[in-house]
Amino acid sequence: MEAKMGPLEGIKVVELGSWIAVPGCGAVLGDWGAEVVKIENINCKDSFRSLRYIRNVDFKETNTWYIMLNRNKKSIALDLKSGQGKKILFRLLKNSDVFITNFTQNKLESMSLDYLSIKNLNPKLVYTHFTAYGSQGPDKEKPGYDIMAFWSRGGFMNKLTSPGNAPPSQPQALGDSTGAALLAGAVSTALFSRERTGKGQKVEMSLYQNAAWCLGGELMAVLTADQEVEPVRQNSVENPLWNIYQTKDGGWLHLACLYSDNFWYPLCEAIGREDLKADPRFKSVEMRSKNNSALIVILNDAFSKKDIGEWSSILERYNIMFEIVRSVTDVVRDPQSEANDFFGEVIDKSGQKIKVVNSPFKFSETPASIQTSYPECSEHSEDILLELGFSAEEISKFKGNKVII
Repeated sequence: MEAKMGPLEGIKVVELGSWIAVPGCGAVLGDWGAEVVKIENINCKDSFRSLRYIRNVDFKETNTWYIMLNRNKKSIALDLKSGQGKKILFRLLKNSDVFITNFTQNKLESMSLDYLSIKNLNPKLVYTHFTAYGSQGPDKEKPGYDIMAFWSRGGFMNKLTSPGNAPPSQPQALGDSTGAALLAGAVSTALFSRERTGKGQKVEMSLYQNAAWCLGGELMAVLTADQEVEPVRQNSVENPLWNIYQTKDGGWLHLACLYSDNFWYPLCEAIGREDLKADPRFKSVEMRSKNNSALIVILNDAFSKKDIGEWSSILERYNIMFEIVRSVTDVVRDPQSEANDFFGEVIDKSGQKIKVVNSPFKFSETPASIQTSYPECSEHSEDILLELGFSAEEISKFKGNKVII
């Protein structure tokens, strides 16, 4: 059977970025079939490449998170402070379709890699700039990780802080990871526009605005009514059928009955409290909201009498909308995630198979796939330069002048 090509087969991408968001975008584009060339520092000193620990987790000899975000790529290390190094990069950009970077605007301008300069070099290029706080305003040059621009400043930390408690820490790279996926979609849209118009364009995205998009409902309340949505407290939530409850074995389940009238009678039967059907305090949405505290006490007591596995079977039998609050370990071991190909494999340089997270997109006719593992720093320098038309003699001189390694 003939192998199906990815949707971006034939598209050439140049990635000049660090850490997670831009490399993550490059990984998604690579999964979709694009040829992604990763530009690295001539000294091969990538802070993320050399990362060995995440809090209590030791990556040992291999940073598998780096592998996940840099699969399907080629690598060339360049001295971008030299004229020859810039010459190589400019030729690469002239012959590519997409450029993705998260360098600051000042740094890009100092290297003649700003949009206007590159647009003149290649008018068809999709120039993609990912920043912390946006390209305009007083903080446009401020660098920032996603825990700063997305989690802290973007409002997430505040929204998830319980009164009297310290703000919670962020799950690893939440803003970067969502941003990477959204950015890949924006790049693809710009490529589609180029097919119609023949013109490239600049695509921008920031961690800060990504947070605003993700918290859109919360921000709309402020924009519309100049009022923040009150934080949800388990013992006083307005709709008790949209709430979390702890079970006998310490598990948590989340009732998600948005239209609670449709589920009230079945829930009464499920918890063995059919007497509540006739209780005037709970006869309608409005009454259950008015008497929410009393109903929450009743439901807390009911759910505390059985283990979460028992409740799962019961609630499914009564067609109650709910979900179990699960750990990330549960997600890895979930037959549902396995059945839907959440995870793939790359082959390490040693031949070891390493499990990685797949990008969350599926195409029936042009499937995404992991073709190669991560590149060693500058692993593909000679191949890339030969493809760009540089001679063996020129490549030898580049090495001698320490423009490449």
